[in-house]
Amino acid sequence: MAEPTDTETITFEAAVSQVRTLADGGLRVTLDLPEDAVYQAAWLMEVKRAEGTVTVECKRDSKGL
Repeated sequence: MAEPTDTETITFEAAVSQVRTLADGGLRVTLDLPEDAVYQAAWLMEVKRAEGTVTVECKRDSKGL
């Protein structure tokens, strides 16, 4: 997979699996993606490999109420 560009976006549904506070006061959020989100997971892995960051925008769906 090519390195994600600054203008590329991905969309996926995810369940919030865990939210933890780290020793330095930072937060770690773990998401569970569905089985069909393989491309999106690969995209995120490539960003991590490239030591990049992402901008995250979330909205709650009807299943999250």
